[in-house]
This record gives sequence, structure tokens and C-alpha cells, in this order.
Amino acid sequence: MTKTRTHKRRAKRRAARRGGGSDQLTFTTRHRELVLEAMVAEQNGDLDHALDCLRRTPHRFGSTWAKQVAELVTLGERAEEWQWARFAVAAGQRWVGVIPSPLAAKVEREICAGAGIPLAPDSGDHPWQVAAEHIVVARAAADVLLFDELMLELFLVRVAPLLDSRGGGGRRWASTSARVYEVGDVAGIELRLRDHLTGERQVVRHLGEAVGRPPGALLYGRVLEVPGAPGAVFAGQPVVVDAAAAALLAELPDADSHHLVQRCTVLGEALRSEFRFLEAPPDYADEPAAGVRLLMDQGLDRLAAEQFATVQSLVAMYGVDPGSTPDYAFHAADALADPPVEAEVRRRLVGPSYAEVWRALAAASNGLDRERFLSLAAAEPTTPEPAT
Repeated sequence: MTKTRTHKRRAKRRAARRGGGSDQLTFTTRHRELVLEAMVAEQNGDLDHALDCLRRTPHRFGSTWAKQVAELVTLGERAEEWQWARFAVAAGQRWVGVIPSPLAAKVEREICAGAGIPLAPDSGDHPWQVAAEHIVVARAAADVLLFDELMLELFLVRVAPLLDSRGGGGRRWASTSARVYEVGDVAGIELRLRDHLTGERQVVRHLGEAVGRPPGALLYGRVLEVPGAPGAVFAGQPVVVDAAAAALLAELPDADSHHLVQRCTVLGEALRSEFRFLEAPPDYADEPAAGVRLLMDQGLDRLAAEQFATVQSLVAMYGVDPGSTPDYAFHAADALADPPVEAEVRRRLVGPSYAEVWRALAAASNGLDRERFLSLAAAEPTTPEPAT
């Protein structure tokens, strides 16, 4: 096969995988209307309608937002209060992100200045790094507005009181200060932390914050009190920082309107260390590995085949390094969120020889991920396992 024909074949696969000839997801005016409709629906507690709106926007799996809504819809009354607490904060971040206010603009401007990135990227196509950096800044700006400027209190009391009540009561959340924490060990669903400034130790529910981080890694975030055990959880994804950024953040004054610019500038400077930890999305432009190609020949698309191969590798690695179970659980859960991948796993990787692995991953997981792993542990293979 000539080089030209190879390139044509690759281009054809990439176009088929994207459903078109562009790397960019195109959002129409109607899609934006659906996003706003989903925001209002979730604030009113109508998560079924919110999920329906999100599924009508152009995402391969749906966004992280859609996955969070889908998990709560699937769990229903089995959803725990810590899940509602995290969801309430995330909904508040979405709400505050669309409010056209001078304060919101000022916060984002000063954080961008501290981070050394433009307030708005240049028009045209953007590399993944630019988009990822602006997502981090937007999340940090919403965090400042919700907690330091107490807009979370307004959101929970006036806009989404149902989310307030389902999450165990947000009265204790709004004044939660951001701290730098040192990552300790993970035991099951518990993550041990040490306050970098005071040395105080704390246990929070592990939701993947320590995955890929060495002991002693530094995280900047807010820990909420929630019902259950462990009775604490990060309000949202914490920021990974280095020692220099941690020192800057430790010197920040308490939330005070007179120090808003200073706080935002320092936070922006700290985000530079977070930027160094950003990971590029998988590049599937090259020819797939032989095992992935075989899965594609059997009916899976490229992305599902790659994800299934990931789960297959994690299951095999568990027998070699069971100490990395929290990492394996985190990545396996991410892959299994895609229905074709879960269906293939249920067809190929269940039965007595796999049950122990799935139970171990369940013990290190929360919510719907835990239920999915337990279901796989109890599942019987559709075809008899070969005799050993």
C-alpha cells in the first residue's frame, strides 16, 4: 500500500469517527438554548429533563456534567448526600459562569493576568492546551465567586433550594476557605490529607484526587462537611500546585473584598503549576495496535476499542500491582461509562476468574461506579469460560 493510500484510509477513519471533517464540535444556537434549559432544569431538581437536553447536544459521551446528571438519575434515591453536595456546587459554578456581572469579569480578568494567559483566546482553532487552561481558569473564577464572594449562599437559598436540601444543607459550605493539602495514602474510599500550613490531618472521600499523584503532592481546594463516612469531600476538583505556589497561597489574606485583586492574581500564578500537570487528550491518528484493530474488526469503533483495551490492561495489571487499585478503579470507571465498552466487558471479562478484581475495584469506588463494579463481579459470562 502506498503512503498516499494509507493517509487517505486514516483520514477516512478519522472523519467517520468524528461524523464529519472537523476536529471541532459545532454548537448551534439551539444547542446553546438546550444547555441553558438543562441548567434551569437541574436547578429545579428536574434531572431527567436536564439529561435529555444535554444528550441532544453534540458530545460523543456527553460532558462531565452529563455524566454527573446521568449518575444521579440512575441512582435515584440511592444517591448519597455527598453526591448531591458536589452536584450542587457544580451547578452553582455553571450558574455563576453565565451571570453577566462586573465582579465576575473582574475576577476572571485578574486570574488570567496572574496566570499569564489572555482573557480570551484568539479566534480560530485552538490547541487542546489553550482550551484546557481556560477551563481551569473558569473553574477557579467560579470557585472564588461562589465561596469567597458568598454567591453560593445566594444560589442555594434563592435559586436552587432543592439542591441545598438534598446535599445535607449548604449553610456550612458557603464560608469554606480554600487550603493547600498534602496528599497521603488512600484506603478504600478514604483519602488522608494533611493541611500544608497547620499540619492538621483530615480524611476525605477519595474521588480520584490522588490518582497519578505521589505521596506528599500538593492540592489546593475546599473541603466540605457532608453526612456519612467519611464526612468530608472536596467541593470540586482541586488544583494541583507546586511548593512555590503553595507558599504564595499560604500567604493570602482571608476572603476580604479589599484584597480581591491580590487573591485573584496569586491564584492565577498558582494555576501555572496546574497547567504543567494538564494531560493531552489521546491521539488516535496513527494506526491502532493489533489488539485494538481486532476489536474494531469485531464491531467496536476506534474510541470504544481503545477504551476496552484500557480496561483489559487494568484488569491484567491488578494481579501484578494490587496497590494501585484506586488508580485502576478510576480509569476503569471512566472507560466503562461508555455503554459499548461496558457491554463488551460484560461479554468478555466476567465470571469467577474476574470477580475478585471487580470487587476490589468496587471497594475503592463510590456511587454508580461502585455499583457497576459489583454488578460485573456478580455477572456470569455469556459463554462458558475455558477450563483451566
